[in-house]
Amino acid sequence: MWAIFFRSSGFLEAIAVEDRETVTADWYTTVCLPKVITAIESQWEKTGIRGILLHHDNQSLHTARGTPRCDFWLIPRLKDQLRGRRFSTNEELRAALFQMIGDIPKEEWKKCFDD
Repeated sequence: MWAIFFRSSGFLEAIAVEDRETVTADWYTTVCLPKVITAIESQWEKTGIRGILLHHDNQSLHTARGTPRCDFWLIPRLKDQLRGRRFSTNEELRAALFQMIGDIPKEEWKKCFDD
């Protein structure tokens, strides 16, 4: 499982959740968020970001009509491209994910937030 973070201008960070590891508030605040904050800070000067708002979502399936498109846009797209492929390590999977994510045009990232 992966925790994937992105913004309207593109990808930020992907953090692997180890096998049988439970995602808790402690894991989220001590492992995950520091990496996300570092990714945001690395883009700070070139993007002119003045603040951040994080949308935290821990639901596995969305059925509500009011669910924003960005909540279900990326994962199905990646799953379609990963279907049938096998990886020996998390690093191989991570490299494939980064390649797929890198191939997504900037306009697509923005469009997923426009609804």
